[in-house]
Amino acid sequence: MLSQVTEIPQYKMNKQYLSRTWANPKLKAEKSKIHGDGVFTNERILEGEKVMEFGGELISREQALSGKYRSRSIWIVGADRYLALPKSDNQESLDENLNHSCDANTRLIDEVTIVAKRDIEAGGEITLDQGTWNFEDIAYTDNKEPCSCGAKDCRKILTENDWKISSVREKYKGHFHPMIQKMIDVGA
Repeated sequence: MLSQVTEIPQYKMNKQYLSRTWANPKLKAEKSKIHGDGVFTNERILEGEKVMEFGGELISREQALSGKYRSRSIWIVGADRYLALPKSDNQESLDENLNHSCDANTRLIDEVTIVAKRDIEAGGEITLDQGTWNFEDIAYTDNKEPCSCGAKDCRKILTENDWKISSVREKYKGHFHPMIQKMIDVGA
C-alpha cells in the first residue's frame, strides 16, 4: 500500500515509457538467498552496462492503490504517475523479482533505468538498494522485518526514509530516483 505523500517535486511529465520492463537478455529468475525469487545473471555483466529499464502502463496514484495492478510491478515515475502491469497480464516480468541489498550491485541513472554499479559475475544476483527509490511506500518496509541482504554494511531494518541516511546518500550520490534527488537538492 502506498502512503499519502505531499509536495513531491514534478519530473519529466511528457516522457514516453516502455509498455513492459526491458531486461538485459543475460538475466533470468531463480530462487534467491535474499528473498523468494531473484534476478540472476547468465553471464558476466560489466560495470555501466544497462541491466533493466522499467516499463508498464502509465497510471495515477488512485489506480496504483486500486488493487487492479500487480503490486511488485508498480514503479513511481513522477508526481501521481506510476508504471504498472494490470493483474490480468500473466506474462513474467523480471523486475518483480528484483531484490534489495544494502550494498547493491546496480544503480539508477534516471527514474526507470538501472545499470551495473560494478562488474557482476555470471550467476550473481542483481540487486538495487530500496533507499535509492523508496520514499513513500511504507508497505515495502512497514513489517519491520530484518533485512536479509547479507551485506557487511547492512542497515538491518529498512524504512522509506533510508534515502535520508548520510552513508546511503554518500554511497549512491548522483544515482537516486530523480524525485528523491530533488528532495535532497532542496535540503530535505
